[in-house]
Amino acid sequence: MSSEVAYVISGRRELSAVPGTPPEQDLLPGHVLIALRLTGICGSDIDGYGMGIVLHPTLSGHEWVGVIERVAADVEAFAVGDRVVRTSLPACGACAMCEYGKYDLCLNKSLRAAPSAPTHGAYARYIQVPAAFVAKLPDTVTFETGSLVEPATVALHAVRRVRPDLGDTVVVSGAGVVGLTALQLAKRLGATDVILVDPTEERRAIGATLGADYTFAPDDPALAETVRAVSDGRGADVVYECAGKLAAIESGTSLLRMGGRLMLVGIPFTPVPIALTSWLVNEIDVSTSLAHSRDEFLLTIKLIERGWIRTDPITFDTHGLSEIQDVFANLDKGAPAIKTAFDATR
Repeated sequence: MSSEVAYVISGRRELSAVPGTPPEQDLLPGHVLIALRLTGICGSDIDGYGMGIVLHPTLSGHEWVGVIERVAADVEAFAVGDRVVRTSLPACGACAMCEYGKYDLCLNKSLRAAPSAPTHGAYARYIQVPAAFVAKLPDTVTFETGSLVEPATVALHAVRRVRPDLGDTVVVSGAGVVGLTALQLAKRLGATDVILVDPTEERRAIGATLGADYTFAPDDPALAETVRAVSDGRGADVVYECAGKLAAIESGTSLLRMGGRLMLVGIPFTPVPIALTSWLVNEIDVSTSLAHSRDEFLLTIKLIERGWIRTDPITFDTHGLSEIQDVFANLDKGAPAIKTAFDATR
């Protein structure tokens, strides 16, 4: 077999090269071999790398798009040459949560829960996965946009769990792909004023292009004034916290009206002290959101194809996989980038 290398996060500021998936590897029943094209870097990868949190190897590169190179004999839904993106596995129908009727919380919907889970994620040239784990990418959707489907689906899952009502004032904290998608979906669902908060001017500008009515840096005193003004003094009806930072959680909570709804989407990797008194006094509803389900990936792809979710203003910083050590080190130091991705063909 040919010598292939994949990279996984193995410790604090440490990426390890592990055996990758050779293109001639025998295919398991029901599986496909993907020749990867683009793999985006998730903020959770950078946090794990910088803090020494070793995630499951399949999460080292989980925002990917590629082309099917080979299919197992029993796979009928896909063919060689199909452009595909990763999804979640379908609900298994047999675990405790499925038997309870909570198929969206299936214990086996993640690739890392599958017995055939690969020993690495998509910081590689090839990956073998179950055919049920991928979805076709429409011809009208570019590889760049395809690599954003996973984080966009994270946002879709969160907005489906906490949906703004017609006329709501919504605050979105964090203007990565998740936040930029959440603001678009909030507008589509009827929010009349969507306010985007992010420390980076370039990200705020992209948010304005994608429909944010107002954009602010977190420390801008006009932020709270504007929220009060557009909501007739009540405060925000919904806050989507997509940054995973204590300051963003505290700020978002302070902007909510009494009885408002806080959706926690960003993942803080360290303990976050919370003063619950204001939550209790103001009777805010706090919800959490993690990841997605397969049907939501399919919906995200459809919304992208129809233009309901736009990605065209998002800029890419693309590198060859051989540069991965330097790229991670620079991002860990705070190098600015809207979206960084690896091109597996380079």
